[in-house]
Amino acid sequence: MSTVRKYMMRTMNSVCEEDSIEDVIRVMNKIEMSVLPVVDDENKFLGTIYSRNLLKNIIPEQYGFLESHRLLYQVNQAAENLAEIKDRKVKEYMSNNTTAVKENDKMDNIADIMLDNKESYLYVVNNDNKLRGYISRADLLYYLLEVGENQQ
Repeated sequence: MSTVRKYMMRTMNSVCEEDSIEDVIRVMNKIEMSVLPVVDDENKFLGTIYSRNLLKNIIPEQYGFLESHRLLYQVNQAAENLAEIKDRKVKEYMSNNTTAVKENDKMDNIADIMLDNKESYLYVVNNDNKLRGYISRADLLYYLLEVGENQQ
């Protein structure tokens, strides 16, 4: 039975709890990812930071979250709100309850975890909880494709 290690992506960017929100936004933009893992100095996985969480903190409440026709009218307010939080630390906005999977976990269990958590990416750790990579829904689909081909 296949393990996560076979299908996971090993190259990735991460941020630390003490990084600024501005730095996180720049990294997200550069690598075109809307979620990043948060690690400590020893590369231990601590949680994730989502662009969605940041947006919720800068868009005026009376306009709801991401109603694009209203957001266009409130760009200046959102930019001002972002200017107020951009120097704050990741630890203020990160999610600590993120599910991580072990690199030795069986791929058969990954679908349930992804669907239960509604996550597009799951971060992969070793037995010491050190970040090793991530696995995506695309990786899961590739695994299922291989399973189907091996059954024929």
